Amino acid sequence: MTSSQQHVLQGDISQQDVLQKDEFDRMVSLLIECGAMKDKNWPAGEVRHRTRQYLKLWRKMQKDMVYTTSIITYVELKGDRKGDRKDVLEAAKQGDIDTFTVIKSHENHHAIIDERGEILGYRYRIKPDLLEKLAETTGNLPHKGVNAGIRGNYPTRHYAVWRDYAKVPYVTSEYRKELPASKEWCEKNGKLFDYLSEGLRMISPMTYVRYGGARPYLQARHNLEPLCGIWFGVAINEGITGSTGTHLDFGDAGYNCVVPWGEYNGGGLVLWPLKIVMELEPGDAFFFMGSLIAHNVAEVEGVRNSIDLFCHLNVLSWKDKCDEERRGKKLN
Repeated sequence: MTSSQQHVLQGDISQQDVLQKDEFDRMVSLLIECGAMKDKNWPAGEVRHRTRQYLKLWRKMQKDMVYTTSIITYVELKGDRKGDRKDVLEAAKQGDIDTFTVIKSHENHHAIIDERGEILGYRYRIKPDLLEKLAETTGNLPHKGVNAGIRGNYPTRHYAVWRDYAKVPYVTSEYRKELPASKEWCEKNGKLFDYLSEGLRMISPMTYVRYGGARPYLQARHNLEPLCGIWFGVAINEGITGSTGTHLDFGDAGYNCVVPWGEYNGGGLVLWPLKIVMELEPGDAFFFMGSLIAHNVAEVEGVRNSIDLFCHLNVLSWKDKCDEERRGKKLN
C-alpha cells in the first residue's frame, strides 16, 4: 500500500469515526430532551455524563447486532389498519407461511426495521435467573384461567390497569380475584419487568415517555400503579400446544413485549404483513407493534408458555385528557 493510499484510508476511518460520534451525541440529546431519562432522578449536573455512560453500555450489549429490513413500512402498516376490524385482519394475513423469511433465534440483538429505520420488532435474550423466576412464580399461580377464545384453546389471565368500557382506569377483575397471589406474582417478577422496561427506554424512547406519562395521574387520581414496570399490564398465557389464532391487538398502543418459556420446539411468532417468522426460544424477549402487525404463534411441539406485556390505548387517551385539563388547553 502506497503512502497516498494509506492517507485516503485513514481519512475514510476518521470520517466514519466523526459520523459515529455525531450519531451517538444525537442519541444522547434525544434521550435527555424527550424526557426518557427523567425518572432516573440524576443530579442535573450529571445527567449528560450518566446518559452517555448508559448509552455506551447499551451499545456494548448491541455488539454484532443483526438487522432485517421489512418489506412494508410503518406508515403502510398504519394505513392498512384503517377500516372494519374483520376486513383489516383478513387482508393482513395473506400469503403462504412456508415462504416467509425465518429469523432464527440467536444470542445477538436483532431488529426488524423499515426502509426509514423505524423499529417494527426487536429481540434480545433476558437473563436466565429472570426466566427461572418467571416460570417458578407462574407455576405457583392458582390453577385456573379463562379460555383465550378465538386466539386459541389455552388458559390466559390478565393482570392489568386498563379502562375497558369505563371512564377511568381500574385494575382487572382477574387481578383482584386472585389477590394476594396476583400481587405477589407481579412483585416477584419486578426485576424482569424493570429489565425489559430499560430495553424499551432505548428501543423507543418516545414510547417509554408516553407510557410513563400516565403514572403520575394513576397515582394521584386513583391510587393505581402500572403493574409491570413501564407497561400497564400483562397477559399470562399457559399451556399452548398447536398454533394460535391470527389476530391484531387492536386495543394496544406502542410496543408489546413477549417472553416465552417451556419445553417446546417451533412456536415462532408469525408476523403476517412482514412475511416473517420470528423464532422465539425460551428466554427471548421480543418487542413488536402488536396493534399494527397481525400475528400468531406457529405450530408448537411440546408446551409453550408466555407473557405478553401491553399498554391499552384507552388508558393513554385518558392520560392525554388529564394533560389537557392540567394545561388548560387541548394538545395538538
